[in-house]
Amino acid sequence: MNKSFFLAGLFLLPGLASIGAAPLTESTFTEIIRDAKVVAAADKSVVPARTNMVFQAPDRVRTGAASRVEMTAPDKTITRIGANTIFTFEAGGRSIQLEKGSILFHAPAGVGGGTIQYHGTSAAVLGTTMICAVLPDGSFKILDLEGLVKVTLKNGISIVLKAGQLIIVPPDGNELHDPEFFNLGKVISRLVLVVGFSQPLSSLPLILATIQQQQHDFADGTVEYVVDFNQAVFGLEIVYRDMNPGLPYPPETPDHTMFPVTPVHP
Repeated sequence: MNKSFFLAGLFLLPGLASIGAAPLTESTFTEIIRDAKVVAAADKSVVPARTNMVFQAPDRVRTGAASRVEMTAPDKTITRIGANTIFTFEAGGRSIQLEKGSILFHAPAGVGGGTIQYHGTSAAVLGTTMICAVLPDGSFKILDLEGLVKVTLKNGISIVLKAGQLIIVPPDGNELHDPEFFNLGKVISRLVLVVGFSQPLSSLPLILATIQQQQHDFADGTVEYVVDFNQAVFGLEIVYRDMNPGLPYPPETPDHTMFPVTPVHP
Protein backbone atom coordinates (compact mmCIF):
# COMPACT_ATOMS: atom_id res chain seq x y z
CA MET A 1 0.00 0.00 0.00
CA ASN A 2 1.68 3.22 -1.15
CA LYS A 3 0.00 6.38 0.04
CA SER A 4 1.26 9.80 -1.00
CA PHE A 5 0.27 11.72 2.09
CA PHE A 6 2.40 13.90 4.34
CA LEU A 7 2.87 11.90 7.53
CA ALA A 8 2.43 14.64 10.11
CA GLY A 9 1.54 12.11 12.76
CA LEU A 10 1.46 8.34 13.03
CA PHE A 11 -0.31 6.63 15.89
CA LEU A 12 0.23 3.02 16.88
CA LEU A 13 -2.32 1.94 19.42
CA PRO A 14 -4.33 -1.18 20.12
CA GLY A 15 -6.71 0.93 22.19
CA LEU A 16 -7.07 4.39 23.62
CA ALA A 17 -4.94 5.29 26.60
CA SER A 18 -6.76 5.17 29.91
CA ILE A 19 -8.20 8.46 31.05
CA GLY A 20 -6.43 9.61 34.19
CA ALA A 21 -3.45 7.27 33.70
CA ALA A 22 -0.44 8.19 35.80
CA PRO A 23 2.03 10.36 33.87
CA LEU A 24 5.14 8.55 32.69
CA THR A 25 7.44 11.32 33.91
CA GLU A 26 9.89 9.33 36.01
CA SER A 27 11.50 5.93 35.97
CA THR A 28 14.23 4.15 37.95
CA PHE A 29 17.41 2.84 36.36
CA THR A 30 17.20 -0.90 37.07
CA GLU A 31 20.17 -1.96 34.94
CA ILE A 32 22.99 -0.06 33.30
CA ILE A 33 25.52 -1.70 31.00
CA ARG A 34 28.61 0.36 30.22
CA ASP A 35 27.97 4.05 29.50
CA ALA A 36 24.79 5.98 30.27
CA LYS A 37 24.49 9.61 31.26
CA VAL A 38 21.74 11.98 32.36
CA VAL A 39 21.71 15.43 30.79
CA ALA A 40 19.90 18.02 32.93
CA ALA A 41 17.34 20.08 31.04
CA ALA A 42 17.92 23.14 33.23
CA ASP A 43 21.66 23.69 32.79
CA LYS A 44 22.80 20.89 30.41
CA SER A 45 25.04 19.44 33.10
CA VAL A 46 25.92 15.77 32.61
CA VAL A 47 26.14 13.11 35.31
CA PRO A 48 26.66 9.34 34.99
CA ALA A 49 23.49 7.30 35.42
CA ARG A 50 23.51 4.91 38.38
CA THR A 51 21.46 1.84 39.22
CA ASN A 52 18.49 2.75 41.46
CA MET A 53 18.79 6.40 40.43
CA VAL A 54 15.42 7.99 39.61
CA PHE A 55 15.28 9.73 36.25
CA GLN A 56 12.76 12.54 35.81
CA ALA A 57 11.46 14.53 32.85
CA PRO A 58 12.46 16.73 31.13
CA ASP A 59 16.07 15.58 31.60
CA ARG A 60 17.53 13.40 28.85
CA VAL A 61 19.21 9.98 28.85
CA ARG A 62 22.19 9.43 26.56
CA THR A 63 23.85 6.04 26.04
CA GLY A 64 27.26 5.37 24.55
CA ALA A 65 28.55 2.76 22.14
CA ALA A 66 27.84 -0.89 23.05
CA SER A 67 25.77 0.36 25.98
CA ARG A 68 22.22 -0.26 27.11
CA VAL A 69 19.89 0.65 29.94
CA GLU A 70 16.72 -0.69 31.51
CA MET A 71 14.34 1.63 33.33
CA THR A 72 11.26 0.68 35.33
CA ALA A 73 8.41 3.06 36.15
CA PRO A 74 6.31 2.83 39.32
CA ASP A 75 3.50 1.17 37.32
CA LYS A 76 5.96 -1.47 35.98
CA THR A 77 6.21 0.06 32.54
CA ILE A 78 9.56 -1.05 31.11
CA THR A 79 11.75 1.08 28.88
CA ARG A 80 14.94 -0.44 27.48
CA ILE A 81 17.35 1.81 25.62
CA GLY A 82 19.95 0.63 23.13
CA ALA A 83 23.39 1.98 22.27
CA ASN A 84 23.94 5.52 20.99
CA THR A 85 20.43 6.56 21.97
CA ILE A 86 19.11 9.90 23.21
CA PHE A 87 15.62 10.22 24.66
CA THR A 88 13.52 11.85 27.35
CA PHE A 89 10.10 11.54 28.92
CA GLU A 90 7.84 14.49 28.21
CA ALA A 91 6.49 16.22 31.31
CA GLY A 92 2.83 15.70 32.17
CA GLY A 93 2.01 12.70 30.00
CA ARG A 94 3.10 9.24 28.93
CA SER A 95 5.25 10.22 25.98
CA ILE A 96 8.87 9.47 25.14
CA GLN A 97 10.77 11.75 22.79
CA LEU A 98 13.30 9.71 20.81
CA GLU A 99 16.05 11.73 19.16
CA LYS A 100 18.12 8.83 17.86
CA GLY A 101 18.82 5.17 18.59
CA SER A 102 16.44 2.43 19.67
CA ILE A 103 13.93 1.73 22.42
CA LEU A 104 11.94 -1.26 23.59
CA PHE A 105 8.76 -0.20 25.35
CA HIS A 106 6.33 -2.35 27.30
CA ALA A 107 3.35 -1.01 29.22
CA PRO A 108 1.36 -3.61 31.19
CA ALA A 109 -2.32 -3.73 30.31
CA GLY A 110 -4.37 -1.22 32.24
CA VAL A 111 -1.68 1.30 33.16
CA GLY A 112 -2.34 3.76 30.33
CA GLY A 113 0.09 2.73 27.62
CA GLY A 114 2.60 5.22 26.28
CA THR A 115 3.83 7.02 23.20
CA ILE A 116 7.20 7.15 21.46
CA GLN A 117 7.62 10.22 19.28
CA TYR A 118 10.15 10.84 16.55
CA HIS A 119 10.04 13.78 14.12
CA GLY A 120 6.26 14.09 14.14
CA THR A 121 5.66 10.34 14.13
CA SER A 122 4.00 8.95 17.24
CA ALA A 123 3.95 5.31 18.31
CA ALA A 124 1.34 4.89 21.04
CA VAL A 125 0.59 1.54 22.66
CA LEU A 126 -1.57 0.07 25.40
CA GLY A 127 -0.58 -3.26 26.92
CA THR A 128 1.81 -4.06 24.07
CA THR A 129 5.54 -4.67 23.62
CA MET A 130 7.25 -3.00 20.71
CA ILE A 131 10.65 -1.84 19.52
CA CYS A 132 11.16 1.49 17.79
CA ALA A 133 14.40 2.46 16.10
CA VAL A 134 15.70 5.36 14.06
CA LEU A 135 17.47 3.87 11.02
CA PRO A 136 20.63 5.35 9.46
CA ASP A 137 18.65 7.15 6.75
CA GLY A 138 16.24 8.70 9.26
CA SER A 139 13.45 6.19 8.72
CA PHE A 140 11.44 5.05 11.74
CA LYS A 141 11.18 1.29 12.21
CA ILE A 142 8.58 -0.37 14.43
CA LEU A 143 8.46 -4.06 15.38
CA ASP A 144 5.38 -5.43 17.14
CA LEU A 145 6.50 -8.17 19.54
CA GLU A 146 3.11 -8.93 21.09
CA GLY A 147 -0.38 -7.47 20.95
CA LEU A 148 -2.12 -5.53 18.18
CA VAL A 149 -0.86 -2.13 17.10
CA LYS A 150 -3.01 0.20 15.06
CA VAL A 151 -1.14 2.57 12.77
CA THR A 152 -3.20 5.61 11.87
CA LEU A 153 -2.30 8.61 9.73
CA LYS A 154 -3.73 11.98 10.68
CA ASN A 155 -6.00 11.82 7.66
CA GLY A 156 -7.65 8.74 9.18
CA ILE A 157 -6.08 6.00 7.06
CA SER A 158 -4.94 3.21 9.34
CA ILE A 159 -3.15 -0.13 9.38
CA VAL A 160 -3.26 -2.71 12.13
CA LEU A 161 0.05 -4.40 12.88
CA LYS A 162 -0.28 -7.93 14.16
CA ALA A 163 2.28 -9.35 16.54
CA GLY A 164 5.24 -10.46 14.45
CA GLN A 165 4.86 -7.64 11.93
CA LEU A 166 7.10 -4.68 11.25
CA ILE A 167 6.74 -1.45 9.36
CA ILE A 168 9.17 1.27 8.32
CA VAL A 169 8.07 4.90 8.00
CA PRO A 170 10.28 6.75 5.47
CA PRO A 171 12.08 9.94 6.54
CA ASP A 172 9.87 12.21 4.43
CA GLY A 173 6.66 10.54 5.55
CA ASN A 174 5.29 10.43 2.01
CA GLU A 175 4.81 6.66 1.80
CA LEU A 176 3.36 4.07 4.11
CA HIS A 177 4.00 0.54 2.93
CA ASP A 178 2.07 -2.52 3.96
CA PRO A 179 3.42 -4.09 7.17
CA GLU A 180 5.47 -7.25 6.71
CA PHE A 181 5.73 -10.38 8.82
CA PHE A 182 9.01 -11.46 10.38
CA ASN A 183 9.73 -14.73 12.14
CA LEU A 184 9.37 -13.67 15.74
CA GLY A 185 10.80 -16.91 17.12
CA LYS A 186 14.00 -16.54 15.12
CA VAL A 187 14.49 -12.86 15.83
CA ILE A 188 13.72 -12.62 19.56
CA SER A 189 16.71 -14.71 20.66
CA ARG A 190 19.07 -12.29 18.95
CA LEU A 191 17.71 -8.86 19.90
CA VAL A 192 19.87 -7.11 22.47
CA LEU A 193 16.90 -5.14 23.79
CA VAL A 194 15.15 -8.43 24.61
CA VAL A 195 17.93 -10.81 25.72
CA GLY A 196 20.80 -8.48 26.57
CA PHE A 197 19.88 -7.88 30.21
CA SER A 198 20.35 -9.86 33.43
CA GLN A 199 16.63 -10.31 34.08
CA PRO A 200 14.04 -11.61 31.60
CA LEU A 201 11.77 -9.06 30.01
CA SER A 202 8.54 -8.93 32.02
CA SER A 203 6.42 -9.46 28.90
CA LEU A 204 8.47 -12.46 27.69
CA PRO A 205 5.65 -14.95 28.48
CA LEU A 206 3.33 -12.93 26.22
CA ILE A 207 5.94 -12.89 23.47
CA LEU A 208 6.49 -16.66 23.78
CA ALA A 209 2.73 -17.24 23.50
CA THR A 210 2.77 -15.09 20.37
CA ILE A 211 5.60 -17.18 18.93
CA GLN A 212 3.53 -20.32 19.47
CA GLN A 213 0.57 -18.78 17.65
CA GLN A 214 2.76 -17.57 14.80
CA GLN A 215 4.22 -21.06 14.36
CA HIS A 216 0.69 -22.44 14.07
CA ASP A 217 -0.06 -19.76 11.46
CA PHE A 218 3.04 -20.80 9.51
CA ALA A 219 1.99 -24.45 9.67
CA ASP A 220 -1.56 -23.89 8.43
CA GLY A 221 -0.56 -21.41 5.74
CA THR A 222 -2.17 -18.35 7.33
CA VAL A 223 1.20 -16.60 7.03
CA GLU A 224 3.05 -17.55 3.86
CA TYR A 225 5.74 -14.89 3.55
CA VAL A 226 8.15 -13.40 6.06
CA VAL A 227 11.05 -11.02 5.49
CA ASP A 228 14.45 -12.63 5.87
CA PHE A 229 16.41 -12.42 9.10
CA ASN A 230 18.75 -9.64 7.99
CA GLN A 231 15.86 -7.47 6.85
CA ALA A 232 14.06 -8.01 10.13
CA VAL A 233 17.01 -7.03 12.32
CA PHE A 234 18.51 -4.31 10.12
CA GLY A 235 19.18 -1.22 12.22
CA LEU A 236 18.86 -3.15 15.49
CA GLU A 237 21.55 -4.52 17.78
CA ILE A 238 21.82 -8.30 17.86
CA VAL A 239 23.89 -10.76 19.87
CA TYR A 240 25.53 -14.09 19.13
CA ARG A 241 23.02 -16.94 19.48
CA ASP A 242 25.10 -18.90 22.01
CA MET A 243 25.24 -15.95 24.39
CA ASN A 244 21.68 -16.71 25.48
CA PRO A 245 21.38 -20.50 25.81
CA GLY A 246 18.89 -20.27 28.66
CA LEU A 247 16.14 -18.35 26.88
CA PRO A 248 13.06 -20.60 26.75
CA TYR A 249 11.26 -21.36 23.51
CA PRO A 250 8.07 -23.25 22.76
CA PRO A 251 8.48 -26.67 21.08
CA GLU A 252 7.06 -25.34 17.82
CA THR A 253 9.95 -22.91 17.38
CA PRO A 254 12.43 -24.19 14.78
CA ASP A 255 16.19 -24.33 15.24
CA HIS A 256 17.72 -20.87 15.51
CA THR A 257 21.26 -21.83 14.59
CA MET A 258 20.53 -21.79 10.88
CA PHE A 259 20.94 -18.02 10.88
CA PRO A 260 24.21 -16.09 10.67
CA VAL A 261 25.75 -15.44 14.08
CA THR A 262 27.63 -12.32 13.06
CA PRO A 263 26.15 -9.15 14.58
CA VAL A 264 24.34 -7.00 12.03
CA HIS A 265 25.36 -3.36 11.98
CA PRO A 266 23.39 -0.53 10.36
